[in-house]
Amino acid sequence: MGVMNKRGQVTIFIILAIVLVVGIILYFVFNGGSSSVISKDLQSGEDAYKSCITERVKLGISLLGQQGGYIYLDELEFYSGSLYMPSSSQLDFYGNAVPYWMFVSGNNILREQKPTKQSMTTELRRFISEGINSCNFDNLNSEGIYVDVYDGNIEVDIRDTSVEVTLNNPIYISFEDQSATISNHKISINSKLGKFYNLATVVYNKEKEDAFLEEYGLDVMQLYAPVTGVEFTCTPMFFNDAQVKKNISQGLEDNIASLKVSGNYYDLNDPQHSYFVVDVGENVDENVNFVYSKNWPTGIEMFGDRLVQPIGNQQGLGMFGLCFVPYHFVYNINFPVLIQFYDNGELFQFGVVAVIKNSQSREALLADEETLSGEQICENSNANIDVSVYDLDLNPIVANLRFSCLGQSCELGNSVSGSGNFDVPMCVNGVLDAYVDGYAPASVSVSTNRETSANILMKKIYDVNVSVGNQDKMSIVFSSSDYSSVLNYPDEKSVKLVEGGYNITAFVYKNTSINFAGLKDRKCLDVPSSSIGGVFGATEQRCYDIDIPAQEIDSALVGGGKAFDYFTEEQFLDSQYLKISVPMFGVPQKIEDLQNNYLEWEVSRIDLTFE
Repeated sequence: MGVMNKRGQVTIFIILAIVLVVGIILYFVFNGGSSSVISKDLQSGEDAYKSCITERVKLGISLLGQQGGYIYLDELEFYSGSLYMPSSSQLDFYGNAVPYWMFVSGNNILREQKPTKQSMTTELRRFISEGINSCNFDNLNSEGIYVDVYDGNIEVDIRDTSVEVTLNNPIYISFEDQSATISNHKISINSKLGKFYNLATVVYNKEKEDAFLEEYGLDVMQLYAPVTGVEFTCTPMFFNDAQVKKNISQGLEDNIASLKVSGNYYDLNDPQHSYFVVDVGENVDENVNFVYSKNWPTGIEMFGDRLVQPIGNQQGLGMFGLCFVPYHFVYNINFPVLIQFYDNGELFQFGVVAVIKNSQSREALLADEETLSGEQICENSNANIDVSVYDLDLNPIVANLRFSCLGQSCELGNSVSGSGNFDVPMCVNGVLDAYVDGYAPASVSVSTNRETSANILMKKIYDVNVSVGNQDKMSIVFSSSDYSSVLNYPDEKSVKLVEGGYNITAFVYKNTSINFAGLKDRKCLDVPSSSIGGVFGATEQRCYDIDIPAQEIDSALVGGGKAFDYFTEEQFLDSQYLKISVPMFGVPQKIEDLQNNYLEWEVSRIDLTFE
């Protein structure tokens, strides 16, 4: 019995020893215990883990900087652009998406999606957590060192010049008969993420409140595009939309790149360059770039008469030999700008969309606004309408649709298979526009407070070859109630036309040199008396001084005329070209000859035939 008792006692001691060892291991693994001093072999496991997390933190910081304070772009609501508001909610910058902090959505709503420092911290914490399980310890395993990682909490602190990360998760490291558990891991990354974000917020709030990008855009519009002015010429002026838009885009690209903010990161070589310095209310000591590319999605709408006839050719005025062309245009412009903060390879960037409407900057926005909605009417889509779009043969067309009411426009989207049902604002005498490549824009008036359907007919655009004979320089204007086109020969040999009736005018010019001497004179006219006697027919004499400077006319009208004709799609399809025969006049040698040519032009008729 004594021997058996001794054996039972030994068994109990063995069991207690096993329980004690397991308990110690579990304590260290799950209760944060750690060895104060570990061997070099075990330390390599801790170093490998921290190195893995450090790279993950650096990648997260880089993504936040490159993507405007966001890591998970796929979770941001995406807003697509439209023909007139081409900027979506993200800028494609060399294949990388950069969210706009402020942009205009395709339905013409001004929106904001600026992150907070708290949201950046949350995304970085999540990004680190998701990367823990991706740490690879194969190299250590081949040396007999094993690392087991357990779940835990992560704390992230984004400071001005560093990002501090604390991981409260245990890792168990073993090598041969050695082991250790380490529960807390601190990682510090030198980074200006916090400082760059704070500076970006300062610049962004300046743009929101003062719209300084729009102000520079307005200056570009004034310098690079026709706005309001007068040209002294006897030749009609044609303003080409494509060229004007090209000039504005080029002007924006050249000037936006020159912008600076108040600070000491640059030297002004010329005091006049202070025009490009924006005072943001503090002294910025980091590099700041403003970037715009003419290849980025830019919306430019130009309103005004493209073809402007000269004044001064009318009878009674032409004898003075002074012709001038007045013009006036109004623009809607929206363009993206990328704002970058950088230093030593670290970058923080975000985008904004500047908005100019009716040749004026958008209204200032409060710095603490969360969501911006400039066109509230589009959000009140409390009516419904069926829209069908056809060509002249009643074939359905998939077109982009836009509804306008009270000066505001709402992009509706596409007419799928030629028709669709759309929510629209309730409006009296609204305008429904359809536009698609290859067809002339078309519109119908519709009152959505009582009408529930609308049909739109669109006319296909044909490129028609034109034969005008051997002329030096000619302008032919085709003008109808809903479509107009201009042929400038010899630079152009074809003209884009749609089916319809056109008023056609042709002007043929030759280079000349007619000198008109300055005129100074005083004219006196009898006008109704300004006294009460004027009511009974009394008159008085008033005199005016006429002072017309000398000028030289270098291009003179030598032919042309007018016509009206109706063109059909069958004529466009069945003919090789449109032949235009234009009456010719003599080359003027003096002012009186030029005046006679304009009088002859008034009664001349041109002939048009399809061949």
